[in-house]
Amino acid sequence: MSRADRISELHDNLLTQILSYRPTKEAVRTCLLSKRWRKVWASVPVLDFDFADFLSDDKHMRLRSECHSNFVKFIDAVLDLQQAQQLDRFRLVSKCLVKAYQCYDLPLTTWIPLILQKTPRVLSIYVQSNLVNVDVPDLAFTCSSLEEMKLKIDDRWFPVLNPALVRLPHLRKLSLGHFTIKADCMNNLLQGCPNLGELELYACVLNFSQISCDNFKSLVIVGCYYDSAEIRVSIPSLQYLELAVMSGQTAGFVFENMSSLVKACVCFLTVDYLEWNFSDSETNILNCLLGVTNLDVVLYGSRAKDMLKHALKNCPFFENLKAAHFESFEGYLYGCIVMIDRFVQHAPILEDLTFHCYEDKSDEIELLMELRKVVGDHRNCRSVESMQGHCYYGSLEKLELLSLEYWKIFNKIGWEYKEAEEEHEQLEEDVGEGEAWMEEEAGEDVEADLEEEDEKDVEQ
Repeated sequence: MSRADRISELHDNLLTQILSYRPTKEAVRTCLLSKRWRKVWASVPVLDFDFADFLSDDKHMRLRSECHSNFVKFIDAVLDLQQAQQLDRFRLVSKCLVKAYQCYDLPLTTWIPLILQKTPRVLSIYVQSNLVNVDVPDLAFTCSSLEEMKLKIDDRWFPVLNPALVRLPHLRKLSLGHFTIKADCMNNLLQGCPNLGELELYACVLNFSQISCDNFKSLVIVGCYYDSAEIRVSIPSLQYLELAVMSGQTAGFVFENMSSLVKACVCFLTVDYLEWNFSDSETNILNCLLGVTNLDVVLYGSRAKDMLKHALKNCPFFENLKAAHFESFEGYLYGCIVMIDRFVQHAPILEDLTFHCYEDKSDEIELLMELRKVVGDHRNCRSVESMQGHCYYGSLEKLELLSLEYWKIFNKIGWEYKEAEEEHEQLEEDVGEGEAWMEEEAGEDVEADLEEEDEKDVEQ
């Protein structure tokens, strides 16, 4: 019996489960095998669409537009023919040159309600559209079946996220990207998602002053701009924290009640074409991580070591720290030896000190020798060279993308401030012209009255 025949003998439920691990475009192709497969693919409880699977290698604009048009038509057809009564996962990724398709919008306001009718467990949407506004309907925040939701809508303008109602009783994981999040929205999210355990905010404009809850286990905030004096974070149940401390900020985070924190990853990231700045609250960022047992420190940019120096200015004692890892990307980790030495001396039970240099200017052999000297007098600690980063920022590409997203936010904020200043200046100019005109009119009226009185005097 041939291999194809053995597969055909499998039960439909098993076939749909197998197809659920493949992109929807591949699953649909199986309808060419036989009439039976037409029913099988349409019953798969997973829909997975990626524009990259439709993108032609031809760079001609007309053909690119055709690819995007075919992508939209394909999704429309699948949603029309899909027969599964209930969906497990829906994933949509469209981030390949979408900015070229100004005339081809993604009708999320039509697709998402159709998806939510099938009560999905996971909703994941990542759309990059620099020239087209992409709206997420409010229904996405009232689907009671959702356990995981990822919404990253990169449409250049960082739209304000403001759902009319948030009611997601079973949501455990929420990831938001490229939105402006204000205080009301954050409060509604925390209150409307009582079982939320993981929150990720990526390249967002944060316009609120606090995050306070009792059930979070994981918090990730990277590439965000803090549009407030400071953000106070109070999460007693938090076990994992990932934070990117960016140059150019004038405010930062203040962490309180972090007694359950076990692992933390802090990235000090500087962008050369942005003004370098480091807030007072960020200076104490490591002081808020006293209870961690595992700490990753990532340095990216020419002045990242200066940020680390500020953070270790008042170095606390890490009484529970057992493992520390330093990563340097395009930096100079050798210039941090004094700071690392101070750090090690403030970690009395530290066992593992590892490091990773990626395109670093440091000499790895000399650096390893210096680090061994640092830990030589430290009884429990051993230095181990790590050739690969093991934290989230394990690749240079991710850090470059993160710095690019941060630069985009600064451009947007700067453009808004410039536009507001221009409007203010124009208003002042208009008011000044109006006042001058009123004074001129008033002066003419006074002169006319005086001339009229003089004429009356002459006649008398």
